[in-house]
Amino acid sequence: MKPLLDYNAHVMITTSSEQSPPMKITDLKTNDDVVAEWSATDPAFRAERERTSLAHAVSLIVLRYRTDNALSQRALGDLLGMTQPQVSRIESGDVNPSMETLITLSASLGIELAISIHPAGTSTQLLTKEALTTPLRASVDTPRVSVLVAART
Repeated sequence: MKPLLDYNAHVMITTSSEQSPPMKITDLKTNDDVVAEWSATDPAFRAERERTSLAHAVSLIVLRYRTDNALSQRALGDLLGMTQPQVSRIESGDVNPSMETLITLSASLGIELAISIHPAGTSTQLLTKEALTTPLRASVDTPRVSVLVAART
């Protein structure tokens, strides 16, 4: 299923007839700044970010697990009983994982997953302090909700 809007693919190209001064790295906006700006001004972007927030949080966990364990997508796929394209799709964060996929990730990789979805601007109350501080965690904030996925091996 093709996403409605791939918010990782936004590119802005400008041209000018005048020579502009070199840009400093400190002048660049962070990814978080760009996402916040687009979320505030583009309803389609905001809706797609919210729709795929769980997918993006899980993708960060899977990618971190794979890189921490020096695995290729193909090797991770072998562990999961999946093909390399299926692993790539999970890592892209464009498709929300099914419960079956989450169970496969947990059982095959030997990791515990904790997922919290709570209203934006509030903190999660149901997860333990360990889940909130584990190095293997990812969160995605949208204007309406925050999604946190924590994992422990």
